[in-house]
Amino acid sequence: MYLSNRAEILEQDARIFAHSVTQCELHHHDAHECLWVVKGRIRVQVMDEILLLQEGDVLFINKGLPHATQATEEDNLVLCLQHNFVGVALDTCPMKTWSAVQKNTLPTIKRLMAHLWWEQYYKADYWQQAQTSLLSQLGVLFARYFPSIKTMKADSLESTLLMNDLLSQITLRYQEHLSLSMLAEERGLSEAYLSRYFKAKVGETFLRYLTLYRLEKSLSDLAQKPKKSVSDIAFDHGFPSVKAFNMAFRREYDSTPTEFRLKRESISLVSVGQAYAGVDLVLLKQRIMPWLDRQFLYL
Repeated sequence: MYLSNRAEILEQDARIFAHSVTQCELHHHDAHECLWVVKGRIRVQVMDEILLLQEGDVLFINKGLPHATQATEEDNLVLCLQHNFVGVALDTCPMKTWSAVQKNTLPTIKRLMAHLWWEQYYKADYWQQAQTSLLSQLGVLFARYFPSIKTMKADSLESTLLMNDLLSQITLRYQEHLSLSMLAEERGLSEAYLSRYFKAKVGETFLRYLTLYRLEKSLSDLAQKPKKSVSDIAFDHGFPSVKAFNMAFRREYDSTPTEFRLKRESISLVSVGQAYAGVDLVLLKQRIMPWLDRQFLYL
């Protein structure tokens, strides 16, 4: 659903938390958001733009902007900072488009985020003062090097609504026989226009995106339901035949569904539909430790 009637209410001035994303629907809040993919990959929708983030990537989302997150694989770990940086308007752009000067700030951004998480999690003496100092440093860095220069186009909201509608239809109807021609006809649009629009915004054709979504949804059944046949899983997730399922699966994962099941039968995946999963704190600490000033933390 596009935008609830109220923005997300933040109980704290700043929140920094680690989580594993499965799928969080489009929402907005009165705070800037900074995402650091510590492990794995996730897909982020900001307004009507779709961005694929991989391990090590950082993304900024300006306050008030509708955005959603979704896993592209089950095993991901994301550090998320939410804070209203007063007087700051952040530019949302993938790291590959950052300037050389902006890229040089990446170690500092990760160091500050790592320290913010550490202070908020352990709450040692004077942690709130430390947090205020760290946020101030981030605010200066954001304002100086990542100011938003984009102007909102008049048709941006309409475009966002259309993209969210299309993605919602895939989420709701991926198990059915679904085609771009059907969606175009239902919306009074030409299939050619919708095809160009989807490819431009998502970076993939509608059919490939739908196939990838079906494959991702099939993974939990393969890992968690060993008695369920591959053919039943194929049909339950919208594939017209077992052959089509096998071919698509091998193309994307370099194995058959049966081989994948044997490799992953001991893995417990997050239930589909849950927005966030628990976090492996040991792994998180290992990943952020290189960015921590141990002397500053008295370690």
